[in-house]
Amino acid sequence: MREMEVLHTNYQLIEKAIKYIDAHFKEQPSIDVIASSIGMSKYHFIRVFKEYVGVTPKQFLHSVTLNYAKEHIKESKSILDSTLDMGLSSVSRLHELFVNLIGVTPKEWREKGRDVIITYGFGITPFGEALIAYTDKGICYLGFIDQNKEAIFTRFKELWENANLVHDDLKAQTYLENIFINNKKYNLLVKGTNLQINVWKALLNLPNGVIATYQDIANYVEKPNAVRAVASAIGQNHIGYLIPCHRVIAKSGAMSGYRWGIERKKILIAYESTYKESRTDCRMATLEDIPTVCQFLHTMFPQHEKKQAKALSEMIQNASTHSLFLAIQETKVVGMLPVLYRVSIPSGEKIAMFEEMVMDEAYKNHSIEKELLQYAITSCTKMGCQEATLLAKEASFYTLYEELGFEKSQRELFTCKALRGEF
Repeated sequence: MREMEVLHTNYQLIEKAIKYIDAHFKEQPSIDVIASSIGMSKYHFIRVFKEYVGVTPKQFLHSVTLNYAKEHIKESKSILDSTLDMGLSSVSRLHELFVNLIGVTPKEWREKGRDVIITYGFGITPFGEALIAYTDKGICYLGFIDQNKEAIFTRFKELWENANLVHDDLKAQTYLENIFINNKKYNLLVKGTNLQINVWKALLNLPNGVIATYQDIANYVEKPNAVRAVASAIGQNHIGYLIPCHRVIAKSGAMSGYRWGIERKKILIAYESTYKESRTDCRMATLEDIPTVCQFLHTMFPQHEKKQAKALSEMIQNASTHSLFLAIQETKVVGMLPVLYRVSIPSGEKIAMFEEMVMDEAYKNHSIEKELLQYAITSCTKMGCQEATLLAKEASFYTLYEELGFEKSQRELFTCKALRGEF
């Protein structure tokens, strides 16, 4: 709770600074002037900004300007062309990994939530106060609040007007902390037309740090001439942040049309963009990766250097039986996860056998390991695997494995060293 309170306070500070910049943009105010306008010293302002966003105020201010948006539209378009069409996301795409979209049934639509029990409450987030609501099927509302608490609550009630509402701020705060601090997975229960739901699904595939235009989204849902309808669908999103409608802007670069405030939209885009370069990219290895992977392995297993390139080549070329998943920061391999595929004789199902992850000691933190393992699980599921077995030796990873759905087996594992001439 303490961490959330600090982030919430810092958000309020950043919001005030953004409002000041918007009002005095043409003057290009200095950091001293901006800090003074919100009642802080320059260096305290810089320190708090750095703690919240991870960059200096000057870097942050650049990212919220119109010029930033214009510069990145072309870059984002190329990324969208190559990734949205594939239907696959890098692990840095929080929303594909941690969100599953569920549409209401026709009966639930007609009856507007009749007999559905919805728990709701108010709490704080790193981006201001919020109203969150959820059912046993998933989160069904998340809206940010400024000076419009009653209006936000009214919209929520109109959306689910016949539901049985249960007010619980304590549980709501727990949900918000799990979302914004712990990145916990939740299903989303949405209420919308087919077009709206398709648009929201498209938004879920937008990577962190990548912005799209309304036309991009219209093209993706195969409605290139329905930009206005697509924009309307984006505006009707009732689950803020998790369905990232804040990442869509006008073709001109203008950041207009955000239900929960333009300043908040700018902050969300800037916050995500500042971390874009440092986030981990996880993907399946190709033959072109072999020199880089060998360099990575040499630092930990130099005695096997001669065998590594050949083994990697055989693994990558036999995609039906093997996969090698990599965690990459910038161009550096920081982790790898080999996977072997087999077919179970009793069930006839395809099974993935995960070896233990190999991680660069300098990058060992459970967020990277989690991203790599989650990406591998998602990929194996798409390839038809019905089950995954993980060979685990490092006890520090056990909690992570259990969190991602692995259960410790009671079966004994035997290793035969005779093949190595050790008997």
